[in-house]
Amino acid sequence: MKTLRRSLAVAAFATLVPLASAKTLTEKEVDAAATKIDGLVEADLSAAGISPNALVDDGTFLRRAYLGIAGRIPTEEETREFFANESPDKRMELIDMLVASPGFDSHLFNWAGDLLRIQTKQEQFGLGWHVWLRKSLAEDKPWDELVYEMLGSEGHASKNPAVGYYLRDRNMQLDNFSNTMQVFLGRQIGCAQCHDHPFDDWSQYDYYQMAAFGGGFTYDSKEVRNVIQRVSMDIFPIDETAQIGKKGKNGNKGKRNNANNEVRKTLNPVFKDFNKNALFDDPTKSLRLPEDYQYKDAAPKSEVSAETLFGEHIEGISPAERRETFAKWTTSPENPFFTKVIANRMWARVFGHGLQEPIDDWSEDSTPAHPELMAFLEEMMKEADYDLRTFSQILFRTQLFQRECAPEEAQTGTAPLVQGPALRRMTAEQLFDSMLVLTREEIQDAPPDKWEEVWEDYAQNVGEHLNMESKELMALGKAAGEAEKAFEAVKSESRRLQVAISKMDNGKEKEKAMAALRKTREELKEYNQQRYPVGRIEMGGGGKNNKMAIRAADYPAPFNPASLVREFGGSDRSIPSSGDTIPTVPQALALLNDYQTDIVKGKGTPLYNRLSSAKSAEEKLEIVFLRLYSRKPDGEERERYLPLVSDNETFRSLIRAMLTSNRFIFVQ
Repeated sequence: MKTLRRSLAVAAFATLVPLASAKTLTEKEVDAAATKIDGLVEADLSAAGISPNALVDDGTFLRRAYLGIAGRIPTEEETREFFANESPDKRMELIDMLVASPGFDSHLFNWAGDLLRIQTKQEQFGLGWHVWLRKSLAEDKPWDELVYEMLGSEGHASKNPAVGYYLRDRNMQLDNFSNTMQVFLGRQIGCAQCHDHPFDDWSQYDYYQMAAFGGGFTYDSKEVRNVIQRVSMDIFPIDETAQIGKKGKNGNKGKRNNANNEVRKTLNPVFKDFNKNALFDDPTKSLRLPEDYQYKDAAPKSEVSAETLFGEHIEGISPAERRETFAKWTTSPENPFFTKVIANRMWARVFGHGLQEPIDDWSEDSTPAHPELMAFLEEMMKEADYDLRTFSQILFRTQLFQRECAPEEAQTGTAPLVQGPALRRMTAEQLFDSMLVLTREEIQDAPPDKWEEVWEDYAQNVGEHLNMESKELMALGKAAGEAEKAFEAVKSESRRLQVAISKMDNGKEKEKAMAALRKTREELKEYNQQRYPVGRIEMGGGGKNNKMAIRAADYPAPFNPASLVREFGGSDRSIPSSGDTIPTVPQALALLNDYQTDIVKGKGTPLYNRLSSAKSAEEKLEIVFLRLYSRKPDGEERERYLPLVSDNETFRSLIRAMLTSNRFIFVQ
């Protein structure tokens, strides 16, 4: 697939994409790249008269590795296993194990979902896009291929879930384009959508020329159009030779239009959601300047032709090739920003700060903190064939990842020389998943099959209805239309009964009305199924009584505003990477009172059972430290805290204090 795609790109414009085949780096190459990174960092520090930070101890490294790679703290068993390992290479062994684990996939998906603003419950396509992205990342689909598939996508989401990228911003083409430039090319050009950019060379006309690559967006289902034509010909055959040349309501063209409209009206209840979940590129459409355009270089509402304004210059593309050309140009290794932007994003994801800041605001004049290192990362991203797992493995295997955190917090928008990882608070998803480790009997790093099965059932149902026999489909449409009318009538009756019951005193009349209300509710369920013959996606997720711990990545996104994830800064998926780690008073209260953070809530819980099996106060304290801090207590901590263990209430308070401490909340 990847080699084919690149071959197509070469055919389109050979100067942009050199022919290459997928490549997996060997362990030796990964180690060499990690060593090179350390050398480049240390050379820059030495030139500035700065020393790299010292290496961290095993406990700090263990916790940092699990949180940074797998997105959660280790279990007590995993912690004991690491400390029992006497291999001199146990840190590298742990990194390799975690990078290859489903936990890595889960943590990476949280990052990507936030970046791309996936909303799982948005129409039907939201779930399909969620499932597609989750699976693509787990299968190591290269980043350039993944982005190409989204930017070049069209059709119904049931056949091509990647089209969710565009459907996410349905009827907001220009906003989607601004996000595309920011997310994949690090260019903040949204200002030019309304006026010439105040801080860059972009004019409003320039903006529209770039956006014109998507000028043919049509939020419509070609599949349904074809079905209507097919059913119309089958149900209402017309002798096309009887009145050649005649038009109007009495001619064949008029008769066919009337037949199509009749079929469309009848089938609307069957396919009413399809246009919300489909997109195609119409070559007859083009982007036009806004009617209030005020500059002298073009007239308001005039048509704009597609043209690139940096990197390889492309213009004069036929409308049918606009979006495919844009997808190829964006993801080309020769694009001056695509590779360095994703390399810098991955660096910031691992070390907490980009070499170029802000990470999504690049220009031709951008100067990263370590220029030679940035160039090397760009080269290694290409060498790794845009495999985010392999590239991450290189970064995690550096000595830099094992060093103590940077002594000072970097100022916003600046990129200082790197002495060690930034001190960071857990993300909301890391906290949520870490709480699962502490409160549930078993944590499931691998995604459950539920959402993929729901999506596959929906996609199969869509296909079956698109291929249904014409007469059967028309009958289904009529039945669905009748069910819609019946549903509205019963809903009206249900509301009338509710109002009447609220005014009644207890007695036989009220009992009779209550029975009638229950009957209407049963009828509503029945009619509701009939009025959606293709089916609608029903989603739930989680629950405090589930013993199996389902990770944050496998809940519908975004989380409910009242959830623990949103309380701790989880993204609402409205703008790219909008999650935050800003502390608030409600967060402290949640750590103290929320059922999801109560790790010592009573008999039968994992921690209660584990502590009950302990034979001494020393063992109990050790268990709590291993679970919360991924290390054993030192001598001073034993002396201070052992007296608190003997009293259950005091011990519970100690555990709560440890849970709310910076030592737990932060990734040190």
